Amino acid sequence: MTIVAKAGEVIATRDVAKAAELERDDDVMDGLHRNLFTALLSPAFGGGIETAIDVTLVGRYYERFADHAVSVARRVVVIVTGERISA
Repeated sequence: MTIVAKAGEVIATRDVAKAAELERDDDVMDGLHRNLFTALLSPAFGGGIETAIDVTLVGRYYERFADHAVSVARRVVVIVTGERISA
């Protein structure tokens, strides 16, 4: 399930367990984002500067999208339980 679909499901169902899954999904996305830099800084990368910049920006947008999904999930948890999840 994609992060956007899972975030939508959390909103629709108020599923606190699914909200916690988004936290883990975001951790995976953060790891992918770090791996992207490793790949782009590798001597084996031959895509050029413009491609590296474009890929870096796309990776950042996806990583931030996952961060926003987590923010939404945390707000749903507050609505359902009345308690905040620590960042």
